Amino acid sequence: MLPRLMTCALLLVLAATAGCTALGKMVQVLKDPSIPVGAPEDVPTELAMSIHVSPTLNGVTDDSEPAEGAPGAVEQSPYTVNLSADDPHELTEKVASLYGYLQAQYPEAAPAVESALGDYEPPTTAFDRPDAAPGHGPQLASPIAVKVLQLRDDSLLLNSVYQQLELDPAQALRSTYIRHDDYLLSPGQFKFVPFEPIHADTRFIAVIADYRSLESATWQQVLRIVPRGRRVVLALHVHDAQIELKEEDR
Repeated sequence: MLPRLMTCALLLVLAATAGCTALGKMVQVLKDPSIPVGAPEDVPTELAMSIHVSPTLNGVTDDSEPAEGAPGAVEQSPYTVNLSADDPHELTEKVASLYGYLQAQYPEAAPAVESALGDYEPPTTAFDRPDAAPGHGPQLASPIAVKVLQLRDDSLLLNSVYQQLELDPAQALRSTYIRHDDYLLSPGQFKFVPFEPIHADTRFIAVIADYRSLESATWQQVLRIVPRGRRVVLALHVHDAQIELKEEDR
């Protein structure tokens, strides 16, 4: 009789302990829904990514905006002229004086174009602007295409050229390819990609970026990842001439 009572008491203690453990786990999950339920090795790794793009990507070097002038103000240029007079005769004299000055200063700046037979356009003289250097305008910012790939192995990717991966990554990477996501990112943009389970066969996360000058840029990065039991946040920095992929400290 006594052994039976001891056995029953032991079973009750074990049941109470298991119940407390389960209850404690439930409380933890309610407080933090990100806690996986079940053994870690039975849960696929979940992946999130924070993407930071350089504000000077693709030649953006001047973020300043021109100051707004007063309403009706004339835009300044090397040949701006402002004449005023009290009567038409005085204005005519000033215009004639200015014309004579220009003729004296630039007598052969550009020969007048003589009118051909049947051409009724007035002859004109062109003046060279000192700041009219061709091909020196500011570069405009443009987005950059980025692919985030899940791979079984990274050997084919590391020995591929960007053009192959851009056209058809599945064909270029063959059996090592699992899936990919496309992003079009603007200079200075921040983007957060929320948690999502990775494929069961994924062993590597790779990123490729379509830089303007691929020859002088580090356009690909690969990171090995544990396939099960983790929640990983990756930080992707798209710099002016290279991409940087690393795991964030949590």
